[in-house]
Amino acid sequence: MVDSKGKAGPPPSRGAAGQIKTVAGTAGPASRSRAVLTISTGPHAGRVLSLRRGEPLSFGRAEDCTFSFADGSLSRMHAIVVWVGGSWVLKDEGSTNGTFVNDQRIAGAKMLNDGDRVQLGLELAMRFSLVTPEEEAALQRVYDAAMRDGLTGVFNRKHTEERLDAELAYAVRHGTPLCVVLLDVDHFKRVNDTHGHPAGDEVLRTVARSLQGTLRTEDVLGRWGGEEFLILVRGAALREGGFMAERLRQALAAEPVRFEEISIPVTASFGVASLDCCGEKRDRATLVSIADARLYQAKQSGRNRVSTG
Repeated sequence: MVDSKGKAGPPPSRGAAGQIKTVAGTAGPASRSRAVLTISTGPHAGRVLSLRRGEPLSFGRAEDCTFSFADGSLSRMHAIVVWVGGSWVLKDEGSTNGTFVNDQRIAGAKMLNDGDRVQLGLELAMRFSLVTPEEEAALQRVYDAAMRDGLTGVFNRKHTEERLDAELAYAVRHGTPLCVVLLDVDHFKRVNDTHGHPAGDEVLRTVARSLQGTLRTEDVLGRWGGEEFLILVRGAALREGGFMAERLRQALAAEPVRFEEISIPVTASFGVASLDCCGEKRDRATLVSIADARLYQAKQSGRNRVSTG
């Protein structure tokens, strides 16, 4: 095995089943006790993937991977990273488009060194780093500042659009279902006018927390603007998207928002659209436009309801 500096190193030993048993290597300065992969390309650029010792961490496009990506060039189970014998080891899982370290395709396992460039498939590029807890937290803050809405903590409009484009391209290419849910907090202006803008801010924060607590980990939640949120539901057709929206509607209506000594009832209206609703024009503008029209229909029909067409 050859490391990123061209020096020969000991190959990982394997048991009868071909599993890694031990790998010799350096883990970096003692203070750099954390390991991260920072994504450098695509809609996830800047995202920090924290590696933790224990169970192997898997990468691929399957939803049950530890880190799942809507990237058609990835295999369903593309690669794993595991802590073995004092080092982090990257192992290709028989992927179609390959796993690369410092631009060289690997076969089997490869020990990772601080600063190594990792690429999975044709598009997903990352950098492996050994960091202190403080450095890891700083990297995460930079990513959050660029991708997150400052008030609610969910993804901002720009990043949500980028994720939507990536998920759409994947779904169209592979013929998989995709659903968008657009929701609007009912009578939000009345909340601001009656209780003030700090109360309105607390309503939006509480709505975001409630939505995040109900959604699956693979779903994408973003603040679309004002009191509107957009949810990207992977692998779901219109029927499943409608069921999810109804669960979200019920969850929001069940618990009023507490602000200081005030209890504020909150409901929301939902519009749901799937790729199957788009006909031949299967792009972001068409999909969101259909969801928006159905949201308007829900509000015109009395609010606090879900419209799927």
